[in-house]
Amino acid sequence: MTIKNRFVGILVANRTQRKQVLSQYLTHDATGVKLISFTPSSIDWKHRTVVGLHRVKGKWSIDRFPFPEVVYNRCYGSDPQLLERLKAVIGGNHCFNHINQLNKLDIYNKLTRWLAPNLPETLPYEEADVIKMLERHKEIYFKPLFGSMGRGVYRAEMNPSGDVRVGQHYFAPKTVTNDHLFFQEHMKKLVSSTPYIVQKGIPIRQIDGHVFDIRSLVQKNDQGLWSVTNLVSRIAYKGSFNTSIFDKTCLSEEILKKLYPPHKVQDIMTSIYDVSLRTAEIIDLETDYHLGEFSVDVALDNDAHPWIIELNGQPQKSLYRGIPNRSVVYNRPIQYAKYLCEKGS
Repeated sequence: MTIKNRFVGILVANRTQRKQVLSQYLTHDATGVKLISFTPSSIDWKHRTVVGLHRVKGKWSIDRFPFPEVVYNRCYGSDPQLLERLKAVIGGNHCFNHINQLNKLDIYNKLTRWLAPNLPETLPYEEADVIKMLERHKEIYFKPLFGSMGRGVYRAEMNPSGDVRVGQHYFAPKTVTNDHLFFQEHMKKLVSSTPYIVQKGIPIRQIDGHVFDIRSLVQKNDQGLWSVTNLVSRIAYKGSFNTSIFDKTCLSEEILKKLYPPHKVQDIMTSIYDVSLRTAEIIDLETDYHLGEFSVDVALDNDAHPWIIELNGQPQKSLYRGIPNRSVVYNRPIQYAKYLCEKGS
């Protein structure tokens, strides 16, 4: 089929995701660009075409297209060589979120030069350093270097008597020991050969006995500029420290209004906006990532000080179901894609 080469391709992991992902963006697309979804396996490098799913006159159709002018990568942890090859064909600036599985230690090292007061101490996991860090902070978290969704995260705390309590997902421990060598060996087995970081724990402010976080969604707009789309909170299950397996979500302002007076709520939100936009500037300046969106997960301590817990290079969009004015969450990446199309004209 013949079409103008002015369209955006959304790269997804497999064929079953094509319709699910594309339908989200079609519903909220008001930019006038043509959208298709395609998979890595659908790329024909020799003829520079892709087989993609799209909508034609209200019906789903699968057709062969020339390479999209701009590619929005929604394929988490995709093959970096494939993305580099794609960038070489369509231009590096026309493929965004090509890196979306972020290295937690690398991000920490980049941000700490400017945002140290908002970052809990983070070190690469080294067996010999774990006890010293636990003695220093009394609470630490073990996280996979490239982890997501709270998978493989462990929490350890040391009480005044020296007992060490280790848990996963929940504060209630699965292991309790006063033998520090046993603790080190136990963590070594849990971590295995996976690269991990160790992060200082902070006393997270709770609401009604539930831990909550504040996810700041940072996206580039139709002028290629960073903006904070919204602040949404995930409320963890009772007794859990893992907000990735949340009980419910809501706009963060709703929670903050229950915890703080109005002037304090505005101060907190402004500080998170500032930290988020500063993070975006640093990522652009200090890395070769080309991100069009990412999220900053923030926790408040008991003094309402914001701490950056981690960044996510592929924000989970299902989390915005039921959130007011959520259409902008889907509009922004397509608006940015259109900006890239026009910029390359």
